[in-house]
Amino acid sequence: MVNTQLYFIFLTVLNIFVSSNAKYVRSPGNDVSLTAALKHSLELKCIYQGLNDGGGFTEWYKDGVPVSSEKPGHYAVHNSDTESKLTIKVFVKADADVKIWSVKTTKSGFEEPLACQFGPIPIRPAPQYMETGLSYEQLDASHESVRRVQGDRLSLRCVVEPSLTEEESLKNIKWEYSPDDREYSKLHDGAAIPSGDQLVIDTVDKTHRGYYRCSVDNVSFTVLLRVKDRLAALWPFLGIVGVVLVLVIIILIFEKRERSTRKATIIDDDENDHANDPLVRLSNKPSDGENKKRAVKV
Repeated sequence: MVNTQLYFIFLTVLNIFVSSNAKYVRSPGNDVSLTAALKHSLELKCIYQGLNDGGGFTEWYKDGVPVSSEKPGHYAVHNSDTESKLTIKVFVKADADVKIWSVKTTKSGFEEPLACQFGPIPIRPAPQYMETGLSYEQLDASHESVRRVQGDRLSLRCVVEPSLTEEESLKNIKWEYSPDDREYSKLHDGAAIPSGDQLVIDTVDKTHRGYYRCSVDNVSFTVLLRVKDRLAALWPFLGIVGVVLVLVIIILIFEKRERSTRKATIIDDDENDHANDPLVRLSNKPSDGENKKRAVKV
């Protein structure tokens, strides 16, 4: 009986000790101004820094509603003994309306650690799409392509949400160029930026081919410019004309050879007909009088 009491006392003391040494911290920390960009991902973490008994993580909640009850694919939760990570795959305006993001555990006294709670997440300005000035041409996904013919004019407008003032655009929007989407640098000659959110190339040339991106606070949107040769539209027509000419030449050569063959055949047939004609053979046969004359001469 005494041993049983001592055992329960030991468990109680151990539980108090473990609970007093259990520690949860959030990432990003409280010292970080947490913001999110629309259409981009965001990660929230709760890290357990207690003893080696694990954090006991179960589920993430937004305003008391488990994120697992939302439509599949929007949120992803990954739990381990030392941390629990919530990934918001595509941040939308509804996510910015959430008042409290929290995680729950099975650890006594830390069922919902206050240290791992996140308040509302404001939306920060970020590029969302590009416009070209043409009503039928809007680039909604990064790395889409736009085509122009040599000599055309190209205008790109970087649309940022939440919107920026003209002064903020000039200050915060950065334009860069890359020929292969690897290393980006300042725009080359021939490109101009009349205002912060716009890029204009007055006369497009083959040297302007490549990737153009606008960035705001390390969030970017990229467009690929493809440049067609001025005579590109004529190549199919010229190809058809070339094929027709080749066919005509082949037909003429074939017809010429056929005529030569037919002419030679006709000549051979005529000679054979003359040789087989009885009248021709009789006319060619010497008469008896002619034979006598030849004999007298001899």
